[in-house]
Amino acid sequence: MSDVSTAAAPALLRLPLPTADERQAIEEMLARLNVVSLPNQQAEQYYDGSWLTEQFGISIPPSMRNLHTVAGWAGTVVDVLEERLDWLGWTSDRDDLFGLDEVFARNQLDVDSGTAHLDALIFGVSFVTVGSGFEGEPHPLIVPHSPKSMTGRWDRRTRRLKDALSYTAEGGEVVEVTLYKPDETVVFRRSNGAWKVDERDQHRLGRVPVVVLANRARASRCFGRSEITKAVRYYTDAAARTLLGLEVNREFYNAPQRVGLNIDDSMFEDASGNPVSQWTAIMGRIWNIPPNEDDTAPPPDVKQFAPASPAPYIDQVKGYALLLAAEAGIPQSYLGFHTDNPASADAIRAGEARLVKRAERRQVQFSRAWLEVARLALLVREGEIPEEFDQSVSTRWRDAATPTRAAAADEAVKLVGANVLPPDSSVTYDRIGLTPAEQRQVRADRQAAAPAATDDSID
Repeated sequence: MSDVSTAAAPALLRLPLPTADERQAIEEMLARLNVVSLPNQQAEQYYDGSWLTEQFGISIPPSMRNLHTVAGWAGTVVDVLEERLDWLGWTSDRDDLFGLDEVFARNQLDVDSGTAHLDALIFGVSFVTVGSGFEGEPHPLIVPHSPKSMTGRWDRRTRRLKDALSYTAEGGEVVEVTLYKPDETVVFRRSNGAWKVDERDQHRLGRVPVVVLANRARASRCFGRSEITKAVRYYTDAAARTLLGLEVNREFYNAPQRVGLNIDDSMFEDASGNPVSQWTAIMGRIWNIPPNEDDTAPPPDVKQFAPASPAPYIDQVKGYALLLAAEAGIPQSYLGFHTDNPASADAIRAGEARLVKRAERRQVQFSRAWLEVARLALLVREGEIPEEFDQSVSTRWRDAATPTRAAAADEAVKLVGANVLPPDSSVTYDRIGLTPAEQRQVRADRQAAAPAATDDSID
């Protein structure tokens, strides 16, 4: 069932077979999903730490070759950027905001927007559909979609999708696809190896009700690029291999490496003449060797080899961490390496400057997508986009630099004192970090206190 329709009752037409253009679109976009399925799977495995790093096996004992060491750096690269992308909704110079604040709240986009951002950072792109909800659902209904099951064809002139497709699979086989077109959404089901029209919803929105959130998009790559780049993957694999070497070092030198000279083999046998275990021989019996009965024989001599230090492995991992930090634009401390002396506040801000700039760039890129979501929401609910929309509506984001509350309050006080900002403006409230709910409560408290202040002045 399609989740896209207009506020009015949609016109449903039953057709047995897709048109030639629809068949071509389905085949092309399913082929594209098949091509990107493996890269998407690998990116997801790197993110959640389930990727199996290839081991060379040159100095690894056979019993340890199946040990899975994990360096969660790829997930860290994504998470530290996503954590600075707190979208707070739409804002406008109009008091009613065209009802978009209600759309934001009912669809819980303060939470679901984060899932769309996270997928875009992991895979390079994610999608959001806008449609009318069924009974008990928000209207309009806004749903994020994974690029693992949705794709589309981009129109460079309009900077929007000219069509899109999502699929449903059962038992590893695609059994249903939904084709999103500018004026209708069509659901197809596979029957006897052929696609048959299950539902044709003529919504007549005039544009595809699917929005692309592309990460690091460029003219030659409109669907963006993953933050888990080839360099990030290599440094993560190299660190995992080094950690495996550290495990081998620990296991190999866990028991002291000793050698006994002029010792009879019978000392390492039990009463029945069977050899004792290596652990018993090394940790116990080698310390209870009696002198040779033959006075002319040289005395027993036990020597111990100095264990190898794990420091070279730690230094190697630290070197990879420095390279990864430069690639991802994050402080080295985010990867677990700290100096003995804590950094000053200015040094911390300087170390985060590149990460903050990256987050601000993502906010700009994702803002265009969320404004398109707002336009589609108005189309679904009202059937049109107000003429003043583009001039009055924008997006609100939490400050990516995450200043302290004291610094933000001090800045707001100075701006209000200089008459740059009014004290009751939403911009001022945003500056000091109040959530939309807190801002509404502050305004309600001020309105409730206003009549009381007026009554006191009259008395």
